[in-house]
Amino acid sequence: MGFSEFYEEYAEKGFVQVSSKKVDKLALKFLKSPVLDLGCYYGRKTKWLAEHFDKVDGCDISKIALSKAKRNNPKLDFFQCDFGKKNLKTKKKYNSIFATEIIEHIFDTQTFLKNCSNALNKNGILFITTPNVVNYSNRIRLLFGNDVFISGDKAHIRFFNPKTITKEIEQAGFKIEMRTGYNGREISKNIPMPRRLSEGIIVIAKKK
Repeated sequence: MGFSEFYEEYAEKGFVQVSSKKVDKLALKFLKSPVLDLGCYYGRKTKWLAEHFDKVDGCDISKIALSKAKRNNPKLDFFQCDFGKKNLKTKKKYNSIFATEIIEHIFDTQTFLKNCSNALNKNGILFITTPNVVNYSNRIRLLFGNDVFISGDKAHIRFFNPKTITKEIEQAGFKIEMRTGYNGREISKNIPMPRRLSEGIIVIAKKK
């Protein structure tokens, strides 16, 4: 099975996108229109973004996901694109890219990040979230000899902690504006904890 075929099958099964009030709050604070919802899946977040920003487009690698996104949001623009492909050029440029829970699915993360940079206008904002492999839950699992939770999703091929994701983004030529953590599960989303122990990582970066 090829990479594209895998994600068509993955999209058909469906999965739950990140849900965090903290992610939403920071998105409203830092994003600037026009916004690209990268890895838009069924367009749930694209619709939410369009309620707050003048121009929002959605992009995904999966035709199945995009067909459902278009059905759910007939007034918005969507296009198919693989941001992991070398020398990618998008037809439009954006002031912000909203890429939540995407980078952990990418083989060549530097190509992905440089394509994001190429799709952004000068001083454009890259908003990334990704699971934190060293979160409190995984530390407890490893202590008892169990595997980390996020490796249970076969689509996750990259694993980051707050330091490694920051280094990866800076290497691609971005300037970090903010790095923080968030919790998305009901059991922990209202529990304050150090960034290094949070379930997910938020990085907001600016194109130099």
